[in-house]
Amino acid sequence: MINNLRRNYLWLISALETYGLAAYFIKTHSTGNFTPPPNSVLDMLDDPPFIFLLGVVGTIALVYALWNVQHFHYKTIMTASLTFVWLLFLCGFVIHDQMRGDLLSIPSMYSFFVLFRIVLTVILKG
Repeated sequence: MINNLRRNYLWLISALETYGLAAYFIKTHSTGNFTPPPNSVLDMLDDPPFIFLLGVVGTIALVYALWNVQHFHYKTIMTASLTFVWLLFLCGFVIHDQMRGDLLSIPSMYSFFVLFRIVLTVILKG
């Protein structure tokens, strides 16, 4: 397992970042600090099904990072699901920023760099 972690440490980081985004939404939603306007994109993305989706995708990436699964196109499914989730939340953050009149916020930039790193990892490591 240690050899798999050395080989797949970027996927481990992606899994932890995905869990971190889920924890961010759980923390801000439960403490009442994050109140997006009604009927906005982030009002839908902080609902429990999307947080559950983040947890599932984080678990898929964590399983690949720890055990290096080579069956059933697992890496392709993991990469596609990570890209989908981070692109979804990037679009949600950017639309939320534009509706508020901001240029870009910290969550938008963070999700852009995570998505960029995921795509770059796929291109470089194959």
